[in-house]
Amino acid sequence: MFRGNPSHTFYGTGPVPDSFKVKWRYRLGTFVSPAAAHRKEKSWSGTGWTGTAVAVGSRVIVGSLDSRLYCFEAATGKVVWRYRAGAMFKSSACYHDGRVYIGNVDNHLHCVDAATGKGLWRYNTGNDLDSSPCVAGGKLYFGGENGYLHCLDPVTGRVIWRAFLGGLEGPPGSNGVESSPAVAHGRVYASNFSGYLFCHDAESGKRIWRARTGGDTDVSPVVSGGRVFTAAEEEAPYLYCFDAMTGKRMWRFANRLGWWSTPALVGDRLFAGGQNRRMYCFHAFSGALLWEFKTPRPIWSSPAVVDGKVIFGCYDGHVYNLAASDGRLLSKIDLGGRVISSPCVERGHVYVGTATGWFFCLAPA
Repeated sequence: MFRGNPSHTFYGTGPVPDSFKVKWRYRLGTFVSPAAAHRKEKSWSGTGWTGTAVAVGSRVIVGSLDSRLYCFEAATGKVVWRYRAGAMFKSSACYHDGRVYIGNVDNHLHCVDAATGKGLWRYNTGNDLDSSPCVAGGKLYFGGENGYLHCLDPVTGRVIWRAFLGGLEGPPGSNGVESSPAVAHGRVYASNFSGYLFCHDAESGKRIWRARTGGDTDVSPVVSGGRVFTAAEEEAPYLYCFDAMTGKRMWRFANRLGWWSTPALVGDRLFAGGQNRRMYCFHAFSGALLWEFKTPRPIWSSPAVVDGKVIFGCYDGHVYNLAASDGRLLSKIDLGGRVISSPCVERGHVYVGTATGWFFCLAPA
């Protein structure tokens, strides 16, 4: 699932090399969204900001803006199956017990057989669905632009509970909950457009607390060590650390232009990319800045930190590989188009798409 596990603290497996080369690539299709009262007709291709692949055994599964969910042979890039929905797949896929769960801009959460690509069931939220699902404790959690945090039975799609978080005052395509819920210690954490981070009981859906972030918070929560980390966009451009039990703010850090990159937490270090063209490393529990690395363009891609390496995409079209210890550049590879999706790292290979129509497998150089 997005960020590897329900608490968003697993980022892949190594060994990770110092540099990469393209092993294979696949040209994705195009979806044309119809004109509407608030927008013109538009063509979409590639993988979106929230579109991270999932590696399962010998296969890699990823949703595309061309309205298809793809399953590839990880070694060769051969397409095993395709599943088509009504609009763009912006959500990251979640694999659980032989099934793939993924949201779509057609307003549905889709459940697909991972072996065959056959659709098993759909759940209609009534609004766009960018939030990536999370399975924990036998329950399926996701947010929606309808303002709700949802909890379903992952086998049947039956609603167990829904909690209204609000956030419906935003423009179309930005409402409600776009972040991916995190689950830890019987609690589920999610944020919304209105500028709040919520903590609810994972079993009943009852709210435990909410904390103010001050702006649209699409960065997904990361939970570990009794802390929960998230960040807001330009209205309140802070990276936050809250107490996971009480919601008390422990520290915050501003980058002036806001955050779209979900942090990675490894040990006592927190890594996050900013709209201000920097990848940062902090001491997670004090907020002290340890290092920063400047890039030519903004960073929306969420970093994967594996084997002492920090791997992330950038608007400049490159995938960067830094040393986690000091931010030193080890290598970068040009993929020819904006890399706003987050990398999936499996056995030292990186699977990632561009916003200009291609999906790549990067292998050790």
